This record gives sequence, C-alpha cells and structure tokens, in this order.
Amino acid sequence: MINIYYPKVSVVTVVRNAENLIDKTIQSVLNQDYPNLEYIVVDGDSQDRTKLIIENYIHHIDKYISEPDGGIYDAMNKGANLANGDWILYMNAGDYFYAGNSLSSLTSTLNSGADVILAGLEEVLVDDLEIRRFQKMPKPLKEIWRSMPTSHQATLVRLSCQLEYGFDTSYIWCADHDLLARMYRDGKKFVNQNVLFCVFDCNSSSSRDIMLFISERWKLSKGLVPLYRRLIQYGSEWIHCKVWGQIVKIIKSILPAAVILKIRNWRGTSGIQAN
Repeated sequence: MINIYYPKVSVVTVVRNAENLIDKTIQSVLNQDYPNLEYIVVDGDSQDRTKLIIENYIHHIDKYISEPDGGIYDAMNKGANLANGDWILYMNAGDYFYAGNSLSSLTSTLNSGADVILAGLEEVLVDDLEIRRFQKMPKPLKEIWRSMPTSHQATLVRLSCQLEYGFDTSYIWCADHDLLARMYRDGKKFVNQNVLFCVFDCNSSSSRDIMLFISERWKLSKGLVPLYRRLIQYGSEWIHCKVWGQIVKIIKSILPAAVILKIRNWRGTSGIQAN
C-alpha cells in the first residue's frame, strides 16, 4: 500500500458584509475531500447577517476572527498570520472550488519543490444581457509584469513565502499581483497546473478605478522589463481607457441587445456554459 503525504493547506476566507455569498463559499471549502485542510475565516466586522451565517459553521472552522480591518489585503495578511499550514490559499466570499477534489488533484505538486502553484479558473461575468463563463488556464510567467498569471483564488503559495513577502497594503487593487511579481523577481519557483481549480465572480472588476489599476500595475512592473515596454503597454491602456473605452460605452448604449450579443459571439467573448 502506498502512503500518500498530504501537506497541510490553510484555506483563508476574507469576508465583510457578504450575507448572500458567504454560505456557498464556506460549503465549498468544507466539501473538499483533501484530508489535511485548515480553515480560517477573517471577517471585517460585518454589519449584516454574515456573522450569523459563519457561526452556523463555527465547529467546522479552525480559526475565526471578526474585527475592523484596513481593507481586503490587510485582512488577508491577518489570515496568513493565523495560518499553520505548509501552503496558503485565499478563497474569499463569493469564490468557490470548481470541484470537490480541486485541492486533492494537486497533491503531487503540493509535495514538489514549488513555492507557488498556479491553476486554472472559471470566471463568471454577469450583466444585463447574459451570464458569461470564461475558463482560463495560467498565463506564461513572462507576462507577469503586466497581468496576473491567474487569480489569487487559483494560486497556492508556500506559507513561509507568504509571510516573508506579505501583501503590500498601499495597493488598492493589485497587492496580490505585486506579491507574485516580487517573488518572481527574486527567483522563487512557480509551477503551472492546467486544471480548473476555482470559480469566481469577476463583476467586482467593473467597479475598479481603471486609472488607479493601470497605475498600480505600472508600479509593480518596475525592474521586470525595460522602461520602453512599460511605456508602450500602459500608455496604450491609458489611451484605451480615456478614448476608446468611452466610445465603446456610447456605442453599447445605442445598439440593440441582440446586436451586442451577435458582436460578442463574433468576437468570441460570449463565454461558455459550465458543464
């Protein structure tokens, strides 16, 4: 009989005022078949029913705190400081695992010499016209200077590395991207796994301050590629945001819904339905 070693994985859920989302996330974590999982919930002193829902699962949660924080990345740092695992993963309110065996499917990689494991994800984007689903595998690491290779929900980091680097809370949108970029810059070992690992609702990105998002990525990309490449990339994004993005908004406001759906289908941005 082969004895399989399962490194401890600390799964952290950060939440604040998410009474309509937190139950599904908690159940997703508790339904994982991985045998060595530590579950931590960090609540930002929610004022809705979130705390009551969490308390329904309190006997299945290893560590739980509820207190004000300085934002999502401050709360995620708190989660890391509470963790005792070999690996840490953030599955925040509204996120959930793609399948019950998502963690166990990575057992061999968790036992490897990797410092960071990047897996695939399914994004869910909802608007007035339709629900779109996009299944994506990790991007090449050489592109890390301009975009996250995958979402933090599909990223496992050695806890020792997470504690060493931490999230820079001066970032509003990109502290997770910045952390990976710093680790990549320092030569930490990244391993890509082309498996669907998690599902997350990416509608929050629509509320981003796009100019701040561009600015933060400009900042974290320093030293990863030559200045001219950064100027081309982020200069073009700035122009797109200020000019083309506004034109697209106007066009969408006057086109019939059926036409927009046809354009999406033609461009390949209509997404797919989950199996």
